[in-house]
Amino acid sequence: MDLTKDPVPQLLRNIAIPASIGMFFSTMYYVVDNFYAGMLSSTALAGISLAAPIYFMGLAISIGVGQATNALVGNARGAGKQLEAEKIAGHAISFAWALALITGLLILLSTPTLFVMMGAKGNYIDDALAYLTIILPTLGFLSHGMAANGILNSLGDTTSFRNSLIVAFLANIVLDPLLMFGFGWGIYGLAAATALTQLGSAVYLTLKVRQSKLGNSLTLMNLVPNWLHYKALFRQSLPASTNMFLIAVGSVIITSAVARFGENAIAGLGIALRIEQLVLLPTVGLNIAVLSIVSVNFGAKLYPRMEKVALTSITIGTSIMLISGIFIFIFSQPLIALFTDNAAVITVGTSYLRIEAIVLPAYVISFVTGAVLQGMKMPIIPMYFNIIRQLILPLALITIALNILGTGIMGVWWSIAIATWTTATVQFFHMRNIVRKQYYS
Repeated sequence: MDLTKDPVPQLLRNIAIPASIGMFFSTMYYVVDNFYAGMLSSTALAGISLAAPIYFMGLAISIGVGQATNALVGNARGAGKQLEAEKIAGHAISFAWALALITGLLILLSTPTLFVMMGAKGNYIDDALAYLTIILPTLGFLSHGMAANGILNSLGDTTSFRNSLIVAFLANIVLDPLLMFGFGWGIYGLAAATALTQLGSAVYLTLKVRQSKLGNSLTLMNLVPNWLHYKALFRQSLPASTNMFLIAVGSVIITSAVARFGENAIAGLGIALRIEQLVLLPTVGLNIAVLSIVSVNFGAKLYPRMEKVALTSITIGTSIMLISGIFIFIFSQPLIALFTDNAAVITVGTSYLRIEAIVLPAYVISFVTGAVLQGMKMPIIPMYFNIIRQLILPLALITIALNILGTGIMGVWWSIAIATWTTATVQFFHMRNIVRKQYYS
């Protein structure tokens, strides 16, 4: 496909749909984890729910590298610099490994402190720590796969990643019970299954890169560390990783607030978040498509086309989220009940989903505008907005809701809603002004 000439709706469809399908199986992957953890015990389920925001910090680093790779390789390709694109792509792979090994270790060492900050108490802390001691040291597998996927995304290829996620999901269905119950590894088996499937995905995506138009990026010369490209990747990935990292920190803030309501509240939130992730999958697909298309068109200086990509994506995405919001508002209770028969857990999860139903379109606006700015090599701007959306506003609003107004757990949900809609609205108008200024620069 030609990202600079093909019709925008067609490109969005061809890139976003495979990406969304792939992310569906990625989310279902963790739904399977939740299911088998629940078979162990409600304590194990609470444990992986507690570990999720901490693991997401490591995941954020990997996603940031993938997005940076997509943007920089796409810009080089759009400008007609094939050899430069190959060099950046190769250096992105080695950069991903170096960053993953360092950050995985640092996060693991910080885990006990993070648990204290989150106010977590009880036996489920042991399960959370057991899960993280396996998954964080093997973060390089995931980071390698994300960098390889970023290379493929710059070519408009989201099908390969989709295929890898489908296979990983199917393998996880078998590996989880085999390692957890067959080998008797319990929660360690859950983490080991994840590490093994991530390794398999990394190998497959590397082979797909080798077969692509950027196959020469995997030569030894291009894989050897290059500080100039590492610097560019770091500058582009740091804000992108920080954006994702802020989601994890924001989750820590929310989890800390919910933790005061007990283990059942934590479990209910964990299940509800998995369901919400499924609903948001079209948004994730659009985000990937927008970043891929805008990065190439920015390199080619096709600025009006970039604005068309943004507005078309937001229109499509908000329409889908309005319909999805109605669905989860109506069926939130039976959806939560699929994972547990604990009435207290169901009540918490249902209350969260019904508030989030009205927030879904705001996520579309926030994600798409952020992807446009990342594609324009301005990742620092969405990072600032995410600091406000994920940290400043939720922390302030939750504090007011719980400590001053005494709203209970519903105050946490409404704080998220207000913070998300406020920042998404401001970010949209800011992004549009920046794109239009490019016309006259």
